[in-house]
Amino acid sequence: MRSTFIFVVFFSIVNAAFALPRFAIMTGMQCLNCHVNPTGGELRNSYGSSDFVDDHLRLIPAHGNDYDFNPKINDNILLGGDVRFQYLYDGNTKNTTFQSMEGAIYSLIRLYTSTSFYVKYDFANTAYEAYGLYNFNSGDSYVKVGAFLPSYGIRLDDHTAYTRGGNFGYLQGIPQVGLIFFPDYRDLGVEVGSKFDNFFVTVDATNGDGASNINFNSKKAFIGSVEYLAKGFVNFMLGGSAYVTGLTTMYGVHAGVGIDKRLTILSEFDWAKSLPTLLPDEKSNAAFVEVSYNFMNGLFGVGRFDYFRNSAGGQIYARYIIGADIFPIPHLDFMPQVRFNTTNVTGAPQPVEALIQSHIYF
Repeated sequence: MRSTFIFVVFFSIVNAAFALPRFAIMTGMQCLNCHVNPTGGELRNSYGSSDFVDDHLRLIPAHGNDYDFNPKINDNILLGGDVRFQYLYDGNTKNTTFQSMEGAIYSLIRLYTSTSFYVKYDFANTAYEAYGLYNFNSGDSYVKVGAFLPSYGIRLDDHTAYTRGGNFGYLQGIPQVGLIFFPDYRDLGVEVGSKFDNFFVTVDATNGDGASNINFNSKKAFIGSVEYLAKGFVNFMLGGSAYVTGLTTMYGVHAGVGIDKRLTILSEFDWAKSLPTLLPDEKSNAAFVEVSYNFMNGLFGVGRFDYFRNSAGGQIYARYIIGADIFPIPHLDFMPQVRFNTTNVTGAPQPVEALIQSHIYF
């Protein structure tokens, strides 16, 4: 009983609305209720893998005690995973493809009452994270050391959003534009986080190369974020982030509103300079606005507007997305979408994408 209590306390160290943030804004719950990563996402705890899924993410109602999944191997070890696979249509070339988006497995090992080890490996993107966690200040603060994704902005699960990484450049006429946070991005360094009432603050110092390699550079990356989350009939979130290295700088603000556990609105706007995909000193902006509506348990309608502007050349890339998230049974998600790409670049194609993505998670 004591070890279980310590296990729960350890995972109650933050107050952030990351991961799939519309769920946090919709319910007013903190992401720590479902996830073990201090900045959200990836490995889910027992509640996130069982109770939350059963209460919110199943279209087919429960029949008796038909569902009792627990990711805990024992009081000290958790195991989890995500597999995303999609069928994609490129309206410009009129071709289709199957694509493996993610094939990740996670584990957390609690070594002591205040110390844990976390590891992730994504087979689809040959990406990993591995870090140690130490919590203190009665569980309200933590230190993370190792290879991880720094805390910046809203951690959307779609890397093609221009506020994360954008497209890989596979679509004809849509180059690789967006911020730096691709699926294989991780950096080597230290992160400190703490919560104060409804505020959550993080500060990172990393190599700034996104490769987790030895890098004897004199211009480390310093990342900071602050977020406020309030709960009520209307749930409200407001935050800001900064990322500064010797060359690349990014600043952003993000906000969210959840109304009556049905309607959620999320948004982010970023200012960037000298992104790796652009010329030195070139300035750019990235933004998104997402609106989702929970029609019933396990059925969400989702619309999103993505935006990227290169201020030097004046090129603008925008995307309008209409789709749904359908959770027919626990641990299974289908996401059909249509995406309309537009640009002001003369003569450039403006393809329409259509996709059906499947997601198995635990």
